Amino acid sequence: MKIVFLIYFLFLQAGLKGQIPVYDYVEFEPSLMVPESINRERTAVVVHVPDRTGSYKEVGDWRQIAEEAHRAFVKMGIDAVFYLNHYALEGEISKNNYKELFDSRRIKNIIFITEGDLGVELLMCQYSGTSAFLSPGNPVFYLQKQKMDDLLLQTGKEIRRANLSNENFLIPEKPNYIGGISIVEKSVLKNYPGILRRSRLVVERFSKLSVPSGSDGKIKQKIDAYNKNIENKNATLVKLMEGYPYDYELIDPVSDEDLLRRRYQFVLRSVSGQASIVREMFDLDTPDSEALYVSTIPVMPDQTLAKPISRDALVYKFYIRQNISKNIHIGVWDADITWEAALRNMLGNLIQQHNISK
Repeated sequence: MKIVFLIYFLFLQAGLKGQIPVYDYVEFEPSLMVPESINRERTAVVVHVPDRTGSYKEVGDWRQIAEEAHRAFVKMGIDAVFYLNHYALEGEISKNNYKELFDSRRIKNIIFITEGDLGVELLMCQYSGTSAFLSPGNPVFYLQKQKMDDLLLQTGKEIRRANLSNENFLIPEKPNYIGGISIVEKSVLKNYPGILRRSRLVVERFSKLSVPSGSDGKIKQKIDAYNKNIENKNATLVKLMEGYPYDYELIDPVSDEDLLRRRYQFVLRSVSGQASIVREMFDLDTPDSEALYVSTIPVMPDQTLAKPISRDALVYKFYIRQNISKNIHIGVWDADITWEAALRNMLGNLIQQHNISK
């Protein structure tokens, strides 16, 4: 029965278009086992909804789902202290930042709500204390229904059936939304340092996923497909970096401590997600009145174009971290809707800023 349930679960994931849930490559045992501390400890909620598509992808209306869920969670005695959209967890940098937030806010449980073509599903489990957020190989509370209200009704029934002691008495009445967490350690600088002419820039490759031992064949197949895509992205990265005018070296991602130990002064990194959240990560203004952000697109040799992009669009932004000072150099705002375009923008703007003739 467990094998059939797992195969059905993987089939369901394939039908959730427009997104990749955080847990999509983690093997676990779907169950109706309610986390023991769900009614006495704090919980974080991650919401997945289909993207809005048009000229580019935009984040769907996930807060509507969060508001409906929170009203039900209050009645269930679940202290959901904050809600975030799954795109906030794009990339290792963001995942590590949110892990630190979870730890500092003493989060003990995590709930994932995913809406897709086949309905809505809910996962509820103990927070793993890692940037993976849930532990592979463990039983996880899982329900799937066509309608959100049916899903929440059944979840409430299962929690009552578990007959847990309720110690959550100060649950907020409205959901608390968490945006982008700052990655600025010291200062954010809107330039690229001239010393790059004499320094080697470290460029981090895109990271592959490892296959946990004993993984189900379906999970392994999905991870292999993901890693093949990463290989293609890294091959494209090699070609695009040929446009960088100075010395550079491609490496697999390492910790900031390892970068210092290996005497690398500068590292090229990127972040991605909803445009407003990405800007918040760089401590840039995101007033609600601003519906569009204008990216500066370089046109060689010395011209630029203005490209308005919605605040809800999914974008990529490259920047350079100075490892000794911990300053980050973002240049002009040149985020774009694909990582390839964002990298080309960054390289072109750096070349123009340094007055390099091509």
